[in-house]
Amino acid sequence: MILGICDGHNASSSLIDKDKILFAMSEERFTRKKNQRGFPEKSVDYILNNININENINYVSIGGVFRKGKRIKNLKNLQNRINKKFLYVYHHISHSYLFKLSNFKEALVISIDGGGDGLSFLASVANKNNLEIIAQSDLIDSVGDFYASITELLGFKPMEDEGKVMSLSSYEGEDDINLTVIDYIKELKSFKNYLGVVGREATKTLKRYILGNKKDISFEDKVRISKFAQRTLEDVVLKAIDNLSKEYNLENVVFVGGVAQNVKLNSKIAERYNLFVPPFMGDEGLCLGASLADKRIDKINIKNTYFGYEIENEKVEKNLEALKNKLKNYKNYKIDFVEEKDIPEVIGSLILDNKIVCLSRGKMEFGPRALGNRSIISLPTKENKEKINKKLKRSWFMPFAPTILYEFLDDYLINPRYSPFMTQIFRVKEDKIKEIEGVIHVDKTTRPQTLKKESNKTYYEMIRYIYDSINIPVVLNTSFNLHGEPIVCTEKDAINSFLKADFDALLLGNYLISKRCH
Repeated sequence: MILGICDGHNASSSLIDKDKILFAMSEERFTRKKNQRGFPEKSVDYILNNININENINYVSIGGVFRKGKRIKNLKNLQNRINKKFLYVYHHISHSYLFKLSNFKEALVISIDGGGDGLSFLASVANKNNLEIIAQSDLIDSVGDFYASITELLGFKPMEDEGKVMSLSSYEGEDDINLTVIDYIKELKSFKNYLGVVGREATKTLKRYILGNKKDISFEDKVRISKFAQRTLEDVVLKAIDNLSKEYNLENVVFVGGVAQNVKLNSKIAERYNLFVPPFMGDEGLCLGASLADKRIDKINIKNTYFGYEIENEKVEKNLEALKNKLKNYKNYKIDFVEEKDIPEVIGSLILDNKIVCLSRGKMEFGPRALGNRSIISLPTKENKEKINKKLKRSWFMPFAPTILYEFLDDYLINPRYSPFMTQIFRVKEDKIKEIEGVIHVDKTTRPQTLKKESNKTYYEMIRYIYDSINIPVVLNTSFNLHGEPIVCTEKDAINSFLKADFDALLLGNYLISKRCH
């Protein structure tokens, strides 16, 4: 077994055993601090408390090499505690070894983010278990930093709110900014940043070039700047992939790193190539990628991302009396135990009654998307979209995503592909837009979780029950968390978030907490 650790941005830990992922989770879910940076103490402890350290762990793999001060001390403390060998794997190499989760025998692997271990871009050829490095860019020539600077320019939080820029780029507006900030240079096999600066300096320079002396940024300005950023991103990344795929005669592409969270870009790539994007493409995936660098590990086939903290009925029951006492202050709620076989009908009936239901059961998802075990679901209506937005205090212009049963994709999407981890967007057929308008963006696209029964049987059967009743195999699915918080992890997190948001029902393990009817 290999214990994997990422102790930087979006810290995480994992445990793999040959061809199986046993655990993988982000530290933020335990600390409740979004994108938690630093040593993943709580998630490591969760793993170590569930295994026999002396007999099972062969060594510890660390995603990333360069660190000093407190970071290196924390790692040394762990090494002294468990007395195991440590192996450090470079940041982008760790990202890139996630190719082993794909079904490609050979592929072009593209890793792009703000930066790590001195690089912001690494291209490799994956062949069986090996990576051959073919291109790279340093921290100055960072595509990810360019997009983060635009995020900051628009008043959002860089390294966190890039999705807002992507969403705004889909709104109608002028696309009139003609500025070459970054490009891919074929001869250098590298991106080139024509600003020559990054971070805050890049933000200031971009603001001067784009806005001049204008102080207030209108919504129209945000849209045009977002369109410029998204167009630039797509153009330069596709240029790099086109050049490298042609040179090395590769049609399979694995895309990793923080920039691979941009689903609009992903879909552009998927129109030209066979694409795989890991469900934990950001820095949280470094813990797993560093472990997968072990040459003895072959491909790992994943059907879902349920590798985290597990909610079990026994854990719920231990806190049930305290929960009931807490609920005395909320007299409108009741608690019922639901047999496993009855869950699809019970939850399906609530959804059909236009209720908004929180799901918190089984193992927590790893990666940025909630995929049925830590989700909020409802009918995919515009009314529910607005209601959930208000309760969660989300930005009004951000779209919601659906879960669609796999066998019905062709009925709803144009040129659909299997996308179980919400890593791509697709255009929705005109005759279906009104039916599921709560999960469609302003540009008539949607970012679906395309669900097969083998991935999550109970969740699948909930949606199937709805389909059998009203002929709609789709639910609105958003992550179960309050605004600004990570996705819920424990039983306590689920209860607190549920009561604060004031939704209609919470399925916690097999226990249903719901509002009483009056």
